[in-house]
Amino acid sequence: MKEKSAAAVGDRASILLFKAAGIPALPAENRAEAEKAVFALAKDGYRVIFLTENIALALEEELKRFKFAPYPIIVPVPGQGGSMGLGLKALNKNMEKAIGTNIFDKD
Repeated sequence: MKEKSAAAVGDRASILLFKAAGIPALPAENRAEAEKAVFALAKDGYRVIFLTENIALALEEELKRFKFAPYPIIVPVPGQGGSMGLGLKALNKNMEKAIGTNIFDKD
């Protein structure tokens, strides 16, 4: 299995920018297509998989299998409908886990 850098999964409109940047992007219009695409990319050796937030949320249970693996890194990104805050929430959670505090916390 040859390692590959990054790919994206999302609805057609949301992945256009990834395609324009030369990043392989797989359209997924429903949960089943998204799950199939993510696991195919992981099996194919992609190190980073960008998922639209709605897909990341829908596949939350399935994505847990990658949580403690070094790769692929699953990165939620806003979709065509705008940000749901999922990516920022994951970043803050990982920061707290890594350094013990969220340096961006305003409270």
